Amino acid sequence: MKVNPASSIFSTELSGRIYWILISRLLTYIFLFTAFVIFLDSSGIIYNALIIYAVLAIAFLIYLFVFGHRHSARLLKTIIGVQIVFEFAIESVLVNQVGGNFSPLLILFILSIVSATLVYGLLGTLLAATVAGLFYAAPIIYDFSRFLPGIFESANLTRMGFSSDEAFYTVFLHLCLFYLIAFISGYMAENQLFASRELRKIKLETDEILENMSSGMITIDRFGKMIYFNMAAGEILGINPKLARLATFKSIFLKKFPEFYYKIELALTTGYSETRGEIELEVNGVRIPLGISTSILRGERGEIRGIIAVFQNLAEVKLMEKRLRDADRLAAIAQLSAGIAHEIRNPLASISGSVEVLKGSLQVNDEQDKKLLDLIIKESSRLNNIITEFLSFARIKSKLNSRTDIVPVIEEVITLARSHPEFGPAIAVDYRSPGGEVYARGEPDQYKQLLWNLLLNAAQAMRGIKGRITVECGGFVEPRGKVWAKLRVSDTGRGIPPNLRDRIFDPFFSTKTDGTGLGLAIVARIVESLEGRLEFDTDELGTSFTILIPTEELRPISGEADLVEDYSST
Repeated sequence: MKVNPASSIFSTELSGRIYWILISRLLTYIFLFTAFVIFLDSSGIIYNALIIYAVLAIAFLIYLFVFGHRHSARLLKTIIGVQIVFEFAIESVLVNQVGGNFSPLLILFILSIVSATLVYGLLGTLLAATVAGLFYAAPIIYDFSRFLPGIFESANLTRMGFSSDEAFYTVFLHLCLFYLIAFISGYMAENQLFASRELRKIKLETDEILENMSSGMITIDRFGKMIYFNMAAGEILGINPKLARLATFKSIFLKKFPEFYYKIELALTTGYSETRGEIELEVNGVRIPLGISTSILRGERGEIRGIIAVFQNLAEVKLMEKRLRDADRLAAIAQLSAGIAHEIRNPLASISGSVEVLKGSLQVNDEQDKKLLDLIIKESSRLNNIITEFLSFARIKSKLNSRTDIVPVIEEVITLARSHPEFGPAIAVDYRSPGGEVYARGEPDQYKQLLWNLLLNAAQAMRGIKGRITVECGGFVEPRGKVWAKLRVSDTGRGIPPNLRDRIFDPFFSTKTDGTGLGLAIVARIVESLEGRLEFDTDELGTSFTILIPTEELRPISGEADLVEDYSST
């Protein structure tokens, strides 16, 4: 028969009382055996039955300790029920032969009834009291010596040597005592069982809430011992929660995270609590900003009983704040760029056109003058290209209610790049096609501009050396289920120096003498406008830019132009 693990004696309410049950069984047998040795002759069938019972009971206890988890609570209750009935039978013989109605061994019935409470609850205990009453009263009311000579003595009511009415009332009072003991102990057991169920339920719910928090939480008592350490705390700090719960907070934090330790120590020794404090920790070689709040647990007299510390990894928050600051700065620069570009472009066109006319109409014989005119035209053209990039940067605004298959766009841009003089024969451009369509939010021109700037930046990073640019495209699914279109451009250049990595997306920042510093800024602006993500990895072997763009487009809900609704791509 297959046993449901949920009903195993170690996975039900009996699990918390199993050791008390086993102890009560053992103590009951010890009392029985001791009473038998003291009051009766250690020989005969009852003595042998008691020895057999002892061997079987002890064997059952050992078996239960070794293999108990494999059996159901119903089997445990059945076996213990048989044991209790057997005990009632032995107790009936002892009471009958040692005083009858006035036997001091009546206490043995009470011990067995109370021990039944641990297994059966109120109703089961009342049933046990009924069975005990039958075993107690039957040999007194009826003469069992005729049926079981040598085991029961002749002790019915008519031969007890006192008023049968008095004997009857004595039996009645004893039976009432059995039921009273059964009711009180059973009622207390039911209440305790109900309280333990509620406490277990509350504990499970509380533990589930705390374990599923995204914030780390630890609780420390006034002696510095770790009381609670949830999973999020372990993930943030890189510590095994099971090991942390067995240690003191000093042994965990003092050497590894001294700033964290001193904040807890300050709260524990002075009672100073902190809200929204910030520290920086090094976890597995990475510096992370940590937001921490501490609360004091106090006793009835106001003494400090412990500390609760709640903390979060603020890396994503800090990154979001930086992106917001960058977005504000980019918006201001874009607005300024547009204004300057418009003010410069008109007179620049006039200057360039006038020089072209002068060069064609005037007879310039001096070679130096010709070079100056050509220089004016050339620089005017270069300045016009810069202004064009300014305007391109300023006008970036994505239409989120459109969607593009970016595969043909990538192929078109790569074909253009392979024939561009900036790449040359020393730079190879490889494309790893996904072998199908890859849709992403936005318009084709945005992806042309974005990819072209990345390719050009990679080619310029490898200027003067032989290298390779690799373009990859495909889908990407996050563990939470969000689907992205993924575009990666990698080069084998010299990498980005550590002191410049925080500035590569800043507008007008460039390490090249002929650069405008707007290429990567435009890429970042396009990705931001598409609500995507832009990441990069770099070392001395090269640089890789990874772009994630949502695959779905956003469309206004009918009648409510200000609202948008996501829908999955097909």
